[in-house]
Amino acid sequence: MNQIRITTVFLSCAATLSMSAVSADESLPMHARSATQMTAAANAFVATLSEDQLGETVFALDADARATWSNLPIVMVQPDGLLVAALNDDQRHTLHDLLRASMSSQGYGKFSGIMRLDDLLHEIELADLEKNPNPRRRRLVETRSSGNYAVAIYGNPDSGDWGWKLAGHHAAVNFTVAGGQVGFTPTFLGSNPSVVEEGRYAGYMALSHEGVRGVDFMDSLNTAQQKAALLDADVPADIFEGPGRRASLSKYEGLRTDELSVSQMQLLRILIEEYVRNVDFDAANAQLALIDETGWDELWFSWRGPVDVNGKFYYRVHGPRLLIEYNRQNPNHDHMIVRDPLNDYGEDWLERHYTEHHPTL
Repeated sequence: MNQIRITTVFLSCAATLSMSAVSADESLPMHARSATQMTAAANAFVATLSEDQLGETVFALDADARATWSNLPIVMVQPDGLLVAALNDDQRHTLHDLLRASMSSQGYGKFSGIMRLDDLLHEIELADLEKNPNPRRRRLVETRSSGNYAVAIYGNPDSGDWGWKLAGHHAAVNFTVAGGQVGFTPTFLGSNPSVVEEGRYAGYMALSHEGVRGVDFMDSLNTAQQKAALLDADVPADIFEGPGRRASLSKYEGLRTDELSVSQMQLLRILIEEYVRNVDFDAANAQLALIDETGWDELWFSWRGPVDVNGKFYYRVHGPRLLIEYNRQNPNHDHMIVRDPLNDYGEDWLERHYTEHHPTL
């Protein structure tokens, strides 16, 4: 596809967003808004912690624990940091302030919704245990809780270079602030159930559009393009580059995006923004600009499984500065991840490589 046409689409969208998002502080550089508000919110949160809590929450910026996270329940893997369950109401308020300072309303809604979904999952699975008692499973069910997410701060927010992480079952986000820049990868989200089937929350979805956007894009492809994108009729067990499996995808696969029409590229961009715009607008714009620099023609799209919005399937968007994976593990349980192949944990900015350990049971 013509690169000029792709760039025009990008610039038009970016310009519209920039005009609508005006900072109250006109002296603040647009690219530094997220870093500034995130730093203030982190300091406010840290100020609420006791001395003992500080020891569980604040770590050195170069600690390899930054890259240790998991989406498994805490009965399997104990997360680093201070559990939300250990926070009082004032501390929880400031933690949510930090989340909102770091994310867009879209992203905050997803992340907080997934945390609440763990409380609902506890109710659903507990009711099932009453009908089908299983002592071993009960131990797992008892860990389902919005309180079993752990928060950790890495480095001193006032130093200019620092990071923070919130991680637990089905949600993990890793933020880096360096020189006014903000990174947000890796970010993992999952939902189980993806659609609440019955009860007072029947119909609720925490991740409502990720699967649909993939199907919409796949449906837009012609027969030859779908054939190039479809790699396997079977769906993998999970995403490939989950916790501890960074850089496990050694090559690009599927359909290269230089074969897309303008309307198809617009649909792909809508899909990508469903993931990238989970963070505040300037951090999201910066990541989209990196894709623009390396070329929207340099992305690859691949699919596994049937093209069925209600079924099991997997898709991937992969390029030099972006990796998105979505896996529908069963019709009512999904996982997704966003990575920057060159700058997870802000490694490019901090000039430090972190060892990302695969969680062991």
